[in-house]
Amino acid sequence: METVLVLGIFSIATTYAISIFVQSNAIQKRTANVQRTTSDARYVLEVMAREFRMGSLDYTFSGYQLPLTDVQSILALRDENNQPVRFRRSEVEAGRFAVQICSSSETCAAPGDWLEITPPELSVERLSFYLSPSQSPFVWQLPDYAANQQPLLTIVLETKSLLYDPTAAHLSHFQTTVSSRNYQR
Repeated sequence: METVLVLGIFSIATTYAISIFVQSNAIQKRTANVQRTTSDARYVLEVMAREFRMGSLDYTFSGYQLPLTDVQSILALRDENNQPVRFRRSEVEAGRFAVQICSSSETCAAPGDWLEITPPELSVERLSFYLSPSQSPFVWQLPDYAANQQPLLTIVLETKSLLYDPTAAHLSHFQTTVSSRNYQR
């Protein structure tokens, strides 16, 4: 009788131990996946910020309506070699959005001109660009010329992890403001 009682207590204790181990393993997996997608999103944000820092805002982009008072969905830049670079959010699969870059042509009109810079397990739920000043500060003829105002860019990025459980996906919010190092006076 004592042996049966000891075996019963031992099996209950073992069941609880295994249950705790499985739950902690699942939490650890979920945390690792969130860290991975957060790192991927930070990388995308840094790529856009670095391009803006090293280049300049392309106020002549045909998709911009000056003055730039509204939030923009496309970031139009000129890199350090004065080549066009564009960033946007676009649907690449049903229900999955990605940040795309185009640096192959002036207009980036063809779908093949745009390349994804986000991994497949990351969906970009929101990508907004806030640009300041609203007109090029390097044009002297403006009536409201803002002397010595450095161009600023605020990027708002919201991502969703598709790794662990798409129904209970983790949302991450990022925001950064950067200024261009390219000063054209």
